[in-house]
Amino acid sequence: MILHRALQVFGGLALLACLHLAWGATPWGGEGWSRARMLYAGAGGVSSLALIAIGGLGITLRRQQEALARIEALLRQKQG
Repeated sequence: MILHRALQVFGGLALLACLHLAWGATPWGGEGWSRARMLYAGAGGVSSLALIAIGGLGITLRRQQEALARIEALLRQKQG
């Protein structure tokens, strides 16, 4: 579970870095519009969102396994 949270934190930090890169590709944050920087920031943003999603899926899977184990324990108690 710690690994999944770490993936989410790392993905969040990477997303912030990509937003900073995208801001630098605009006239307000840089010298002007930079298509290459914007594309690079977008590709990194997709990867960082994937890390956040993978971490969330791992946490959800772990919770479902724990719930299934509790249900199985209850069924064993009722049977025997």
